[in-house]
Amino acid sequence: MVHLTSAAGVISLLDESDDQIKVFALKQLNSIVDVFWAEIADAVTKIEILYEDEGFKHRELAALVASKVYHHLGEYDESLTFALGAGSLFEPSLKSSEYVETIVSKCIDKYISLRANLETATTIDPRLETVVQRMFNVCHADGEFKQALGIALEAQRLDVIEETVLKGNQGELLTWLMDASLSIVSSLDFRNKVLNLLVKLYGNLAEPDYIACAICYFHLNDAIHAAALLQNLLSKDDYHVILAYQIAFDLEANATQEFLLNVIATLPPSTNTSTTLPLASLSVTSPPTATTTTGGDAMETDETPLLQVPASPLVVSTTVTPLDQVHKILSGSLSIKLHLDFLYRTNNTDLLILKQSRVALESRSAVFHSAITVANGFSNAGTTSDEFLRQNLEWLAKATNWTKFTATASLGVIHKGHISRGKAVLAPYLPRDGISGSPYSEGGSLFALGLIHANHGADVVPFLTAALKNTTNEVIQHGACLGLGVAGMASGNESTYEDLKNVLFTDSAVAGEAAGLAMGLVNIGTANPRAIEEMLQYAHETQHEKIIRGLAVGISLIMYGKEEVADGLIEQLAADKDPILRYSGIYTVAMAYSGTSNNKAIARLLHVAVSDVNDDVRRAAVTALGFVLLRTPNQVPRIVQLLAESYNPHVRYGACLALGIACAGTAMNEALELLDPLTKDNVDFVRQGALMAMAMVLVQHNEVSGGGKSAVAVPAKPTAPVVAAKGGEKKDEEKERGFKVGETKDDGKGKEAASTPAPPATKDDKKKEEEPESTNWVEIVRKRFHTIIADKYEESMAIFGAVLGQGILDAGGRNVTISLRGPAGISARMSAVVGMAVFTNFWYWYPLSHFLSLAFTPTGVIGLNKDLNIPKFELISNARPSLFAYPPATKVEEKKEVEKVATAVLSTTAKAHARKKNKEDTSMDTDEKKPDAAVADLVSPMTVDSVGGSFVVLEEPDEKKKKKKEPSFEVIENLTRVVPAQLKYIKFKESSRYVPVKKTFTGGIVLLHDKKPNEPVELVAVSSLDAPPAPVASVTSASTAASTTAPNAASSSS
Repeated sequence: MVHLTSAAGVISLLDESDDQIKVFALKQLNSIVDVFWAEIADAVTKIEILYEDEGFKHRELAALVASKVYHHLGEYDESLTFALGAGSLFEPSLKSSEYVETIVSKCIDKYISLRANLETATTIDPRLETVVQRMFNVCHADGEFKQALGIALEAQRLDVIEETVLKGNQGELLTWLMDASLSIVSSLDFRNKVLNLLVKLYGNLAEPDYIACAICYFHLNDAIHAAALLQNLLSKDDYHVILAYQIAFDLEANATQEFLLNVIATLPPSTNTSTTLPLASLSVTSPPTATTTTGGDAMETDETPLLQVPASPLVVSTTVTPLDQVHKILSGSLSIKLHLDFLYRTNNTDLLILKQSRVALESRSAVFHSAITVANGFSNAGTTSDEFLRQNLEWLAKATNWTKFTATASLGVIHKGHISRGKAVLAPYLPRDGISGSPYSEGGSLFALGLIHANHGADVVPFLTAALKNTTNEVIQHGACLGLGVAGMASGNESTYEDLKNVLFTDSAVAGEAAGLAMGLVNIGTANPRAIEEMLQYAHETQHEKIIRGLAVGISLIMYGKEEVADGLIEQLAADKDPILRYSGIYTVAMAYSGTSNNKAIARLLHVAVSDVNDDVRRAAVTALGFVLLRTPNQVPRIVQLLAESYNPHVRYGACLALGIACAGTAMNEALELLDPLTKDNVDFVRQGALMAMAMVLVQHNEVSGGGKSAVAVPAKPTAPVVAAKGGEKKDEEKERGFKVGETKDDGKGKEAASTPAPPATKDDKKKEEEPESTNWVEIVRKRFHTIIADKYEESMAIFGAVLGQGILDAGGRNVTISLRGPAGISARMSAVVGMAVFTNFWYWYPLSHFLSLAFTPTGVIGLNKDLNIPKFELISNARPSLFAYPPATKVEEKKEVEKVATAVLSTTAKAHARKKNKEDTSMDTDEKKPDAAVADLVSPMTVDSVGGSFVVLEEPDEKKKKKKEPSFEVIENLTRVVPAQLKYIKFKESSRYVPVKKTFTGGIVLLHDKKPNEPVELVAVSSLDAPPAPVASVTSASTAASTTAPNAASSSS
């Protein structure tokens, strides 16, 4: 066969007058165009003429050849135009040539861009629609349904979405579509249309997925249909009633107060007004009496520790209906009580860590007093355990001014969710008529009351409002405003907003800052235009920077979850001359697009991070990346890698927080590798951010599950003496490397250079040299925290970060995680995202640190039956028990006594001593001679035997204990901690009496279907937390007590 070396002959046939010859030439050119396209390009005009000749019957073939020529020339738009003219000759396929793939891609991109514009959506070329439709058909035929759904979502083709789902595996495709609609679809209006379609498709399944329908109603903010769904399920059998309970619990955990109140208002009214929980026939447990001893001296108080009074049995009304139960669930009272009981009974706080930090920092700055009280709040969040405060009343008495405010507010974090006894717990601190106390304690207690009722504050909002109106003290107003904001989160309450606005207009810097923030908290996600206008106007008028800053954060919260609706406000704030309002614009991006991974939002943030002239704005822009990308944490290390190496320390700090926010609880090695060098940064606040971020990433991980540090090449050995640097930085660096200042390592050839002779190595030194440096992240981080806190030369900001890091790492008695991502179908948890956003502003105001507690999520399995009781049942965790076990408790370091070195004894000396003993001891007549006691002591701990009249020293054999093989699974019970990483290993026993009504096991509160309803039920004992509390001695009274016992004790100042 002769191979062509040129297309000139074929091209010349195009000049013939006979159409058949032209057609032959075009067919030949079509087959060789990929090889001779450069030569054919010179004659492309001839081919175009044939295409434009309406009398030529094979115009489509000419268009196809011209399209391929332009494709090879890189003129893709021209190629697409001629490909459309080729009609049926252009055959799209998933597995075809590069030309077809390129043109199909261009077709789809153009089609999507035209469909996205309302003006061009109705004027699309029918030929383009035909090509795209044929592509959909190819996807359906090849079983590539997800690819078809992706194209349909971007092209906003609801008809194709429905058709594709019905042709494939509906359950799998609907799950994928739900997730894709929340992450891919950027248009809020089209997303709502997709969610409405999902409701229809889920409802038409053979077994309707009512839980997924409820999630769609939540995203649509459709309280009316959500209530109708619940009411419909309640009217059916027991299984559907349990399903209604599960939906109610899921809505309560993720929806806003406003949505829940609307659902409750739409449902028929409850018939039972009793507040008693339906947990009957359960024995009540109460903790043992605690008499605490610290440091050898017992600190005894007259107060009875909280929750020691035995509670009365829980009573159930026989008239409780399923509707009453749904009302109770939606109100939050039941889930709060269950979580509180879980955290109380499983509390695993290591108080020794807090004690060591307090001892190391006690005599130093008041900043450290605040740090320890905040860390104590984090460590005991929701556990109701105030043991650490009771043990350290004298230290607590040293709190003054705003330190006292922060310490009192920390009680709200400790008792978070204890809504039934919130006021009673804080009674000694709350403002009382006719009694004037410390305004800092009173203000802190009002803030604490709001934290206890966070996002469920309908019962305390009137009390907080009255406290706000009845005082003119700006400190108390500050606390009352913060309490109102937290308790009334996302309620949209107009009267509360007006009360806060009145405080704002007093133009008090302290009270106005909290009022501005609280106005945003109350209106979270409402996009209230009047509120935004009034707050923005006052921000331009006031001269107080604190007020502007409070309003800046508040404005951003109002646009939570609004996405493109917030774009106008974002543009307005981004163009403002005031850097604080530009800062507000950045936080508005973070709140409006949280969890969306929106490319436009990411591009804006990256641009500001490297271009704005204000450091605060740049820091906020990098931090905001963590909020936008919180659903895709794997992308964050790659995006912020270069920012983490920026010359600007504020940008590096922002990179730390972005990693901590997005990668919280993941123990992601890539994030930890970026944060590790930043913990040794030469700027103190960068070290602070890195330490806190590492704690966030490693929360609820132990030495096994926390992963290990990757191996790093050993650096070149120094040849000159190491000189200690200022601030102890070089000293710390050498400590990390494992050798002393003034000493150099061996260069590997037996040569060593040092300016100062090193001291002789001891046994301990040799032991340390033999032990390799730990590569486990959890162990590294805990040791680093301890080292920084104990270093008296370390900067205060870094120490503050280390102390908070300790509290975050052991948050909630080690039974909570930082979870900004919601369960399947929920893009982000509103209260957690808002709490984290406000927490990041502790940079300016330390009391805002307490807001991080809103991001804490209990990680326990709480199974309930149809009566909402807690039955006993077992689960299988198909993982090693050590993988998800609690970290071991900190042990007190024992002081080692210096041991005397045993004197070497020669064999001849031993024989001489033995002969002397035989001569002196004539009364003993035995065959076996025992050595002198002195000799035995000298040769101890070796054994001495007699062989042929002489003594032989034998070494004791080393008995190594064989390690038991760890089982590959464990059996866990109801009401047990199950961390997020463990969920994929959890299985119900095949023979289990109970099965979850949810198809996907996500932990938390799980409603169970009883397969043996006629058999007796064994229930878990429940702790009653409603016993009358005995409060911690108030800071004022503690101060008095301390002054009598330690009159010369120095008090810290704010």
